[in-house]
Amino acid sequence: MITIYSNPTADAAWATTERETLDATHGAVIAELAASKELVDTNELDTENVTVIGHHNGTPVTTRGPFTEGTEYIGGYYLVDVASHERAVEIAGKFAEVKYSPIEVRRLLHTEEAS
Repeated sequence: MITIYSNPTADAAWATTERETLDATHGAVIAELAASKELVDTNELDTENVTVIGHHNGTPVTTRGPFTEGTEYIGGYYLVDVASHERAVEIAGKFAEVKYSPIEVRRLLHTEEAS
């Protein structure tokens, strides 16, 4: 799974002239992954209607999110089926977001192949 983070600095950049770069980057990556049959799923995550569930004195507590302790939040994800971790890292390095915020690459642990 490739997890793409965002933050207010990135949001400001994407709201201006850099939006075309962002959209073009994702379009190219999606086309590449679809052609290679490596794309399982991808989506951008809503930042307006978010609830964070915590725990206080034995009771679930909800707050508005997505922000917990910082200003970075998950902006979207790509679920890919690739031959190696290195290939996933290669894909993650193509995203324009890396200029402003981190992108994580993690292996899913509970899948048929991982078992």
